[in-house]
Amino acid sequence: MSTSPAPKTHRNATTDPTPREALAGRVAAGLVALEALVLVGIVVFYLYELMIGAGTDLMIVIMSIVTIVIFILGLAYTAKGLWERHPRAQAPAIAFNFIFIPLGIAMFQFAPWWLAVLVLVGAVATIASVLLMGRLGDD
Repeated sequence: MSTSPAPKTHRNATTDPTPREALAGRVAAGLVALEALVLVGIVVFYLYELMIGAGTDLMIVIMSIVTIVIFILGLAYTAKGLWERHPRAQAPAIAFNFIFIPLGIAMFQFAPWWLAVLVLVGAVATIASVLLMGRLGDD
């Protein structure tokens, strides 16, 4: 009874990601998807405010909802692109999270410290994981 060794699969160094790059891509996609889900929660809050009549200006609330929904769609598409390792998904993920860094710093003035730290750590972790994915070229 001979056991033959399992066939070795070889990684193409120019096209296939390393295990670390693949993991970083999955983490980046998950973090961006989490950001989209947080924005869904904010939209639900605005809709709740609208239903109970707590919004002070109807147009501002509606335009806030529309703007946030546009960001949700963009983030969801970016998360999908990161998951599939599409080369054009890295730039929007990095750009969106660079916006969060000054927001996180400013939040120390008006929000609980732990929330500001969470925003900062989330932004930095997302940027780092996107960069650790390696270059996703169309070669």
